[in-house]
Amino acid sequence: MIIVIITSFGFVSMQLATLLQTYRAKLNRHCQRPQLEAPLLVAEYISAGIDMAKWYERHNNPLLQEFYLRNTLSELLEQIADPLVDTAIRKQCMDQLFKPLLALKRFYKHHHTSSQQFLKLQRDACQTCQQFNPFY
Repeated sequence: MIIVIITSFGFVSMQLATLLQTYRAKLNRHCQRPQLEAPLLVAEYISAGIDMAKWYERHNNPLLQEFYLRNTLSELLEQIADPLVDTAIRKQCMDQLFKPLLALKRFYKHHHTSSQQFLKLQRDACQTCQQFNPFY
């Protein structure tokens, strides 16, 4: 499924939107070699989400920029919390969770005077990681 978002700027970069959907589908399936594929798979998914957010930042659309950053973070948290996902992917999601969190921190610092929203997201991420850590 390809999602096309139409804004006042026209069609969003279809390649990035397609790439984001592709990585989401790959995260939901089981890797054949999870120890080798998981780091690159998770890193590329995060990169695609942050690239979409950067595209909207350049086009002065903070609402969609925040949406893609939060969506990337929530997808990683869902993968961490899902016990059916391979342990290697869950570990990589935990290890690379800081990337969308730092991007969201930068976003909220630039666009909002209060850091309450970011602190809530950070607290939720910490609770999810502690509760669903497969290595305890």
